[in-house]
Amino acid sequence: MTEQVGDIKQVFLWKQEHLAPLPIPTGQPASDLMNIVWRKNHVFLDIGSFAMGAGWLTLYMGSVLFIASAAYAAWGIGDYWAGFAVLSVTGGGIMGPLWYLFIKQWRKPLIPPIRFNRQRREVCITKPDGSYWFVPWEKVHAIAPSVTSLNTGGATRHGSLLLWFPLKGLEHKAYAPDVKGWILMVNPGGGISSMAQWECIRSFMEVGPDVVPEASVFRHRDMSIWQSYVFDVKQAAKERGWLLALVWDAFLGEIIFNSILYDYFLRKKMVVVPDLTAPEVIEWSKPLPPEQWAKRSPELEQAILQREAELASR
Repeated sequence: MTEQVGDIKQVFLWKQEHLAPLPIPTGQPASDLMNIVWRKNHVFLDIGSFAMGAGWLTLYMGSVLFIASAAYAAWGIGDYWAGFAVLSVTGGGIMGPLWYLFIKQWRKPLIPPIRFNRQRREVCITKPDGSYWFVPWEKVHAIAPSVTSLNTGGATRHGSLLLWFPLKGLEHKAYAPDVKGWILMVNPGGGISSMAQWECIRSFMEVGPDVVPEASVFRHRDMSIWQSYVFDVKQAAKERGWLLALVWDAFLGEIIFNSILYDYFLRKKMVVVPDLTAPEVIEWSKPLPPEQWAKRSPELEQAILQREAELASR
C-alpha cells in the first residue's frame, strides 16, 4: 500500500510519521532549524544540505577535553611524560584522523540545491553532474523517522526529515518503500522539529514566501563575525535572561564550541551558494502571470480545508 500523509508506523523505540503527500498543514510554525534555506524569492525556494555544525561541535569539544586532560597530567600532577602521552594518543590516534575526515568533507564542493517553484507547483532536482528533471510538487514524499535511545541518563530521541523525489522518467511514480528515488535527509530531531522544518517548504508552496524565514546562509552578512556574536548574545539575553546567555551562549558557545571560528569557516564555505544554470531551468524559474499559475489538485484542496478545520477546533 502507498503511504499517505498522516500514516504512522511504530514499533518499540522507533516511529515513522508521513508528512506528505498530500502536503497539508502540520500545525507547527515554519522554522529553518537546520539552515537548509539557501535562496528565496516570490517564485522559488532553494534548499540545500550543508549541516556540519554538529560534527564541528563534537570534534572541537573532544579536542578541548583531551588537551585539558593532557595539561592536567603535565602541570596538575607534574607528570610531563603522561601529558605528552595523552596528547599523542588522543591527538594523533583519535582526533587527528577525525579532523582529517571532517576537513576532507568540508572541502567538497556544495551540491546544487533542490528548487521548489510555487507558481508552477513543481520541483527541480539537479545532480552534481548537471543533469536535472522536474517533479510534481504533490508527488514529493516527506517522512519523519525517529528513534528513542535509553541510557543511564534517561531517554533521548533522535530523528530526521527525509524528502523523497521520483527519479527522472518516473516523475509521476508514487512513493513506496521498494521504489528508488532521489533523497534529501536532514536531522532536525524528529517529531515536532521535523514538522517545523518541513513546514518551511510546505508553507512556501501552499501559503507564500512571507511565512518562511529568510535564507539563513546570508544571516548577519552585513555584520562582522564579532558583531554577529555580540548580537546573538544580546538576543539570547532578551529571550532567556543574561545569566543563561552569558553562561551558555557567551562562555560555552565560545570557549567549549568556538562558535566564532565555526562561523568564520561557514561564511567562507557559503560565500558562493551554487545556482542552477541549465537554460531550461533558468526559463522554468522565471515568474509567470498569475493566471498561468498551477492550481492545487481537488484532493489536496479538500485535504487542506479539512486539516485547517481540525487545527482551528483545537
